[in-house]
Amino acid sequence: MNPREVEDLLVSFLTLLLLFSNFEIRSMPLVAPAVLTAFVFHELAHRWAAERYGYRAFYQRWDTGIAIALLLGLITKLLTGNAWIFAALGAVHISAPYMLADREAFGKIALAGPLANVVVGVAALVSSHFASGLLGDILSLTAEVNLWVAFFNLWPIPPLDGYKVLRWSPAYWAISVGVAYSLNLIV
Repeated sequence: MNPREVEDLLVSFLTLLLLFSNFEIRSMPLVAPAVLTAFVFHELAHRWAAERYGYRAFYQRWDTGIAIALLLGLITKLLTGNAWIFAALGAVHISAPYMLADREAFGKIALAGPLANVVVGVAALVSSHFASGLLGDILSLTAEVNLWVAFFNLWPIPPLDGYKVLRWSPAYWAISVGVAYSLNLIV
């Protein structure tokens, strides 16, 4: 991982941390594990899946998306008391040596991020039932954020993951979005 990619992940992470903590500094330690697992694990899952197919992959932040997210978050926080979260802050960029688009590979790479969120979310949800106090709260929030990120990213709207999964396999998309939606109802 090059220094620019680390910087881009860090800037995006901090932006999401501000949004998910509702711009409240005292909430950040509670929210940080949830955002770290939901965002960083999601993006790294895309990266690792792409590399498994032999593609070069790296995360790059989208400064316009970060500006939109912060602006919407601040405006909605001022108007309603709660920041609305726009979570399209960047993406893993993939380049194939021969630049032929393998729809199945790109669909599976796209699905890797939300799948990582579902795995972390379910693990945190189950673990939260065996923990209490602050740890229980952190695990519950980690489950909630991860499962929300999975569902959000599976919307079939470009450039979100759901669009790429749907183009590859409507059946896999329907199953994955159905599972993510159902899990969101549980938390």
